[in-house]
Amino acid sequence: SEHFNEIKDEAVRLLKNIDTMELGDLVEAVKRISAYKIEITDYLDILMIWYRDVLIYKATMNIDRLIFGEEIDSIRERAKKSSYEGIETILEALEKAKARLRANVNFDLVMELLLLTIKEN
Repeated sequence: SEHFNEIKDEAVRLLKNIDTMELGDLVEAVKRISAYKIEITDYLDILMIWYRDVLIYKATMNIDRLIFGEEIDSIRERAKKSSYEGIETILEALEKAKARLRANVNFDLVMELLLLTIKEN
């Protein structure tokens, strides 16, 4: 649907730019993400799929199995920057964020922690 594509585009834009974002930019990103609070699971799933692609590319250098194949330049760049451990840390942080949101932990806090973890890895 068009709404899902909007969520996907926002998620991809965040992932492409997170390395250059300052803390204020991250807080601003959380505000934008909160517009999708209802669909936050979809948003987090998109981030997980992106990092799955990064992991597959890093391990195989093969683009045939990527879901975000059209974003190969950004995926290649991320695969170079992140270690396997870093990608694993990010995937675990995404799972933790989902669990915390299900447990009604403060949305902004959960998302800020997640984005900081992604930025650091």
